[in-house]
Amino acid sequence: MSVVDLLSEDLTFVEAAIAGAPGKVRMSMLNVDEARGIRSVLVAFPDGWRREATGTQPAGEELVVVRGALTLSGNEAAPGRFLHVTPRALRSNTFTAVGTRAVVWFTGAGGGWVEGDELVAGTVTLTEVGDGFVREPVEGLHGRVEFDAFVSGKVFDTDVEVVWFESASYAKVAAGQTVPPVAGPALVRVLD
Repeated sequence: MSVVDLLSEDLTFVEAAIAGAPGKVRMSMLNVDEARGIRSVLVAFPDGWRREATGTQPAGEELVVVRGALTLSGNEAAPGRFLHVTPRALRSNTFTAVGTRAVVWFTGAGGGWVEGDELVAGTVTLTEVGDGFVREPVEGLHGRVEFDAFVSGKVFDTDVEVVWFESASYAKVAAGQTVPPVAGPALVRVLD
C-alpha cells in the first residue's frame, strides 16, 4: 500500500473525453475492483472545462474535490464538501474552477451517457463534511462514506479508500492493514 499525492504531476495520466463535453480531461486510475463493480479515478480538469449538455448516465458517481471546485446541476463541490450522484440523476451545466482535481468514485459500468431528461431517475446530493458525516448505503452507490478526523493508524475489518483533504492524499487500505500515518481529516469509503 502506498499513499498517493493527488497533486503530483508524476502520476500516470491518460487523456479522456467525458461524454457530452468538448475537450479532454486527464485521468489517473487509483483503484479498480471488478468484483465490487467500482473504480476510483483522479480527474485533473483543464482550466475552463465545462459540459453544457444535459443528460444522465447509468453509473453512480461520488466526488471528493481536493483542489478547485466542480459545479454540477447547481451544486458546487469543493474541498470539505461531498457530492454524490446516483445512477440516472440529471447532470446539467457542469463546469470547474481553475486547477480543479477530484477523486471520483464510480459504481457500475462506464459509458451510457444519454442526452436529455427522459431517463432521469436519480438524485444529486451535496453535503458539507465534518464530525458525524456519514453517507449510508444508497442504491446505486457502493458501500458507505464517513468523515474521520483521526483515521491515521486505524485498522478496518474491510477494505477502505481514504482521501485526506489537507494533504490531498489517497490510499487504498486492505482489511486488517493499518491506515498510513497521514495527518488531518479524511473521507473514508468503506468497501463492503
